[in-house]
Amino acid sequence: MNAPKRWLCLVLSLALSASLILPAGAADPLATTFSTFLIDAETSDSPVLDLHVALYRRDSAGAFTVDDSVRYSCNINRAAGKTSFYIQPQADRVWVEVDYLTDLNYDGIYEMLDGEDLPVHDIMTTGGQLVSRDSVTAPWEHSSYALNKGQTYILSAETLKARGRLALQARSSNGHSHAVPGLTYSPASERTLLYFVTVHYLSAVDQEEYTLSYYLRLFDSVIVPSDVAANAWYYDTVEYALQQGLFSGTGADAFSPDAYATRAMLWMVLAKLKGQSVAGSTPWYSAAQNWAVQNEVSDGTDPNGSITREQLAQMLYRLADPRKESSSAVLSAYPDSTRISAWAQNAMAWAVENGILSGRANGNLDPQGKATRAEVAAMLRQYILA
Repeated sequence: MNAPKRWLCLVLSLALSASLILPAGAADPLATTFSTFLIDAETSDSPVLDLHVALYRRDSAGAFTVDDSVRYSCNINRAAGKTSFYIQPQADRVWVEVDYLTDLNYDGIYEMLDGEDLPVHDIMTTGGQLVSRDSVTAPWEHSSYALNKGQTYILSAETLKARGRLALQARSSNGHSHAVPGLTYSPASERTLLYFVTVHYLSAVDQEEYTLSYYLRLFDSVIVPSDVAANAWYYDTVEYALQQGLFSGTGADAFSPDAYATRAMLWMVLAKLKGQSVAGSTPWYSAAQNWAVQNEVSDGTDPNGSITREQLAQMLYRLADPRKESSSAVLSAYPDSTRISAWAQNAMAWAVENGILSGRANGNLDPQGKATRAEVAAMLRQYILA
C-alpha cells in the first residue's frame, strides 16, 4: 500500500463492522464481503474515542521524522482476558497486516511509522504468527502469507502483545532502523499500544486493492477506563480494584480517579470486601450503611459527604482484625502531623506503619483533605495485600 492510502486507511477505520476503502466504480461484487473478522474475548467493548496520530516517515538519511498529523474520532475495539481474533477470507488473494500505534512519551499523540519502500509493519502467516514485512514483497504471491478462501485463521492476543513489545523496544532503541528520536521505553508503554489490523484483498476482477481495518486495544484481565492514564501512579491500583469488583466505573468509559469519594461509597466497598450482600436497597447505600453502623466501622452519618483521609484510615482500622496499637512516632516525619484529629491518631499511625497511607506530593499527610477515588483504591489495595 502506498503512503497516502495507508494514512487514509488509518483515519477511516472504525469498529468491528469496519469501514471499507473502495475505489471509485468498484466492479468486484466481493468488494464489501471479502473477509469476516470476529472477536472472542472474556470482556469486550468498542467505545468511540478521540485519537491524535503523528505519522513518521523516513527522511533522506533514513531516520524517522514527523511528516503529518491528524485528529479524529473512531471506535476502538477493546478486549480483556483470553482473547482471539478470527479471520475468514471469502475470496482469494487476501492477506493481513498489523501496524503498531504507540505513545511512548505519554503526550497523548500516537506514533505511527510508515516505512514506504522499507515497511515497518507486520504480516500474518497462515499459522497466525506475525513476521516483519521488511523482506516480503507482494504477499499474494507467497503461499505462506496469502490466506485460503473459506478457511478460518486465528490471531491471538498473545501474538499481538509479543510483537507489540518488540515494536516498542525498537522505536526507543538508539541506532535501530525503526527508532524514533527522543522517545524512551518503559513497561507502562505497553498499555498505550493500539494494534491497527488491516485485511487486504487484491481483486482479480478489477485489479484494485480493497481493505478492512480495525483498531484493537488489549488488557490482561479487565478493561481500564480511558480516563486512567497509562503512566498514572494509580493505574495498577484502579486495575486491581476493578478486578476485585470493589469499584465500578462512573460511566460507560470512566473511572473518575480525581473525583472525591463519598462516605456512602466507602460503606458499599467495605461491605462488599467483607462478603456482605448490599445490592437492591433504597436508598442504594442503606444496607451498607446499616452494616457499617452495626459493625462499628462508621457512625453512618453524612452519606453524601466526601470522606477525608483520616476518616478513611479510621474505617479501615476499625475493620482490621485484630486491631493493633501503633506508635505515633511514625507520624512525626510528616510536617502536618499535628493536624491529625485526636480520635484518628492511632488509626493514622497504623495506616502509615502498614504502608496503607503515605504522604501526598507535597510531603504532607493532609489528614483532613478529601480522599479521591484513586487514593481510596490505593489504600484498599494495600490494606488487602498488607
